[in-house]
Amino acid sequence: MSDLNEFATRYIALWNEPDPHARRKAITELFAPETAHYTPTQEVHGHAAMEERVTIAYEKWVKPGLFAFRAVPNASGHHDAVRFNWEMYTVATGEMDSRGFDFITLDEHGLIRTDHQFVD
Repeated sequence: MSDLNEFATRYIALWNEPDPHARRKAITELFAPETAHYTPTQEVHGHAAMEERVTIAYEKWVKPGLFAFRAVPNASGHHDAVRFNWEMYTVATGEMDSRGFDFITLDEHGLIRTDHQFVD
């Protein structure tokens, strides 16, 4: 993968995507079919579960219009692993509300095999 910040931006755009069909398409373009996504309180596997996970987050944080997510341009990686920070910000002011960190491993096709998400 040549541009890791572009990858992180595409990943974060998924969480802001209002169109369910576009979200589904983005999931298939970013995640391996057998993907695993981990947070401190959740574990999901596969495209369908990942779609449900992203939709729930979208409905809770983005759809009401108060918050959105953005990638921090600090992505780095090696040996099929990528790490980057992201922020949830207040739409009205652009000020950061919270931040997090993702550590991702990629399969041989450059798709997300595992995604460990941390919220600071």
